[in-house]
Amino acid sequence: MILRLSKNIYAFLIIGILGTLGHFVYEWTGNNVLAGLIFPVNESIWEHLKLIFFPASVYFLAEYLLSDRKDENYIPSAIKSIFCGMLSVVVLYYTISGIIGKNIDFINILIFFAAVFITVYKRNKYISEGEEFSEKQRTFLIISFIATAVLFMIWSYFPPKIGIFISAQ
Repeated sequence: MILRLSKNIYAFLIIGILGTLGHFVYEWTGNNVLAGLIFPVNESIWEHLKLIFFPASVYFLAEYLLSDRKDENYIPSAIKSIFCGMLSVVVLYYTISGIIGKNIDFINILIFFAAVFITVYKRNKYISEGEEFSEKQRTFLIISFIATAVLFMIWSYFPPKIGIFISAQ
């Protein structure tokens, strides 16, 4: 139990730190086009989803590769949890900013860390409860994950003209 708790604390801290630092990488690199493929290029909600997607993906992949036990449901569980974290950003941001009527940076930071918590919590829950995925579900999650990564890269520079892609600042 303590080992699982400490692994989750490490996951939360590492993903949270990577996501926080990732917020500034595009600017730090002088708006480098390649950096913009995986780090936010503006203050839109879409771009900020990268702060969950890429750090969690890197962490979960490293955790999987370094693990002695290769659970066949680990990858789909990790992908599903990343999507849950990303969805929580969207729902929390639009709900809270809709209620209070404005965008407040401190609240956005809390939303990010809540989403990181949800991502780590859900990954742990799916694995510890033995979430089973059919071959079709695994394939769908992997294709959705790859498609999302590609869309992050395309829509960073060619975003659709809808609200989630509009810079909040």
